[in-house]
Amino acid sequence: MIKRIPKIHFITQEHPNKTHLDQAQEACSAGAELVQLRIKNESKSKIIDVALKIKNVCDYHGSTFIINDYIDIALETNADGVHLGNQDPSHELAREILGPDKIIGGTAYNSEELNFHNSNKLVDYIGLGNYRKSATKPEIKQFHSLASIKFLIDSLREKYENPIPLLVIGGIRKEDVKPLIRTGLYGIAISSLINDSTDKKKTFIQLRSLGLSGESGILNK
Repeated sequence: MIKRIPKIHFITQEHPNKTHLDQAQEACSAGAELVQLRIKNESKSKIIDVALKIKNVCDYHGSTFIINDYIDIALETNADGVHLGNQDPSHELAREILGPDKIIGGTAYNSEELNFHNSNKLVDYIGLGNYRKSATKPEIKQFHSLASIKFLIDSLREKYENPIPLLVIGGIRKEDVKPLIRTGLYGIAISSLINDSTDKKKTFIQLRSLGLSGESGILNK
């Protein structure tokens, strides 16, 4: 199975002036290759309604659409995949329900969790948190430095022949991209960097020029 994992993941967030649909429309119009819908504390019917609308937007722009947390909603809306945190239903269950063709993302905060995912090979990419304080995850109090990210990546490369693509999340700024990519990082996941940009298309172009250019990564499963 061949899957394409973009190097820039756009994640919707709770925003005072923009709905999740607004954010997805703006990001896709500006060039987002992947949108992850991240809604908390809403009813299932509400999330499904928003998800179906965003899926239409992503389909129109040829963007990948991922649902955060909810395997059943990803199945019901025929999303391209699901991203699961460590407290969410297991990745094994997600694969069983969604099948081999869907993308499954995992979360890691330390080397133990990175090794768990790389040993089990159930996820297609890993989101490593957090780089710095983020409005999306304000509860996170510990952060990774460039040195710690490089150490983790080097350790994974020594231990595994083909480590799962690793993206960093958490308050990433444009000036962070080059140093992050030099660590061997695969990509980044962002929210505010796009939502707060006055020229979102230019921001995506700049990010790709800083080391996130080219076609989406290809995974052979």
